[in-house]
Amino acid sequence: MSDSRKLDDDFQRHPLVPSKALLIYSADSYVGYCDVLYEHLTRISCEINVIEVVDDLRAPGLSKAQREKWGVSFPECSIRIVEETELPKRIAESGADFLFLGLPGRKVFQICNTLHEFPSSNALMTIATGFPGLQYYMRFTGLFWRSFVDQLLFTDPNLYRLARNWLSLLPLSTANCVLLGSPRLKEVPTRSHNVRKYIVFFEQNEIPVSSHGRFELARQLTILADLHPDKKLLIVARNSSGETSNHQALDNMRLAHILQEREGRTVEVYNGNWMTIADDIEFAVSVSSTALLEASILQIPSFSIPIGEESKSPFNASRFFQRVGFERQLGDLVGPLPLKPVARAADFLAPLDMNALPQVISRRPKPRRTTKPYELVLRRWCVASARVLDRAFRFIDR
Repeated sequence: MSDSRKLDDDFQRHPLVPSKALLIYSADSYVGYCDVLYEHLTRISCEINVIEVVDDLRAPGLSKAQREKWGVSFPECSIRIVEETELPKRIAESGADFLFLGLPGRKVFQICNTLHEFPSSNALMTIATGFPGLQYYMRFTGLFWRSFVDQLLFTDPNLYRLARNWLSLLPLSTANCVLLGSPRLKEVPTRSHNVRKYIVFFEQNEIPVSSHGRFELARQLTILADLHPDKKLLIVARNSSGETSNHQALDNMRLAHILQEREGRTVEVYNGNWMTIADDIEFAVSVSSTALLEASILQIPSFSIPIGEESKSPFNASRFFQRVGFERQLGDLVGPLPLKPVARAADFLAPLDMNALPQVISRRPKPRRTTKPYELVLRRWCVASARVLDRAFRFIDR
């Protein structure tokens, strides 16, 4: 699924495969894209280099356990650690004809605006990027930051449709939109009828962000565990202490610590790939996590529990889960009737479509022209306008 109306070049009419690829990711949110692309590029005998970006070379990179957690299969020896300030130069000198930027939108925008300053940069290089998770209060800003690449990858069918409509209105050449689906959902197996032992909570490091909100969440999890004495409460952590992540939490604000210190409960924390235990999960809860959508696609009943705190974080999508029908009070999660997954999850998260990959990696049939000064000004105007749209949406959504 794609929209080539705004492209200078028609990728579908020029199915040229790359000979050298550079895959870049920062922290944990984007590594799944790199894994899927690595597998596909390997099959077509493409030379592949992988870069993990860090703010400081002294900072930890992704651990082996984190790569396994996110289902990464490419070898550790293929990864090079690069400091963020060196990235544009490394890209220009790579000679790659396919580049994936697994970076936050702001950084993608900056790189796309500066690559032309490097004479050694390959003008035939196809540049791709994607969204790491659910966009709600940053849908327009996140979109416009990423819209000046060649291939823009989506996991969310709703955002994909919105992007096609809005990007067609811009007075600039913008990305080809591709609904690739979630790299985490390579397969959607049929759910078995086994007796299940876990109630899973997907922990978000920054949601809720306040200590009061996290204390209240711990209290609610204690009540939930008491309502289901025959099940084990399992916290699926985003990362372990000392591991890097796009979203961090102090050790004393991790839910397992709070549950032990304030509620006197010792709970098991799972740091692996939770999809490997999907058949053992009775149902899942969280406050604002894309994992609720993933679990619902896997036919696991998944719900968002309210904590009575209005978060100002742009990453908090609890209002989205409320509107779509995920929100439940604790009393709704106990009773004689079986819990069912929310059907509308499929409107906002699609399984991986491997058939879209050949289009994603297609080489440019002609060189990218140098970005003109007025185009840079227009790009910044687009991003500024997007911020206004996002603020207006948040105000209306109160």
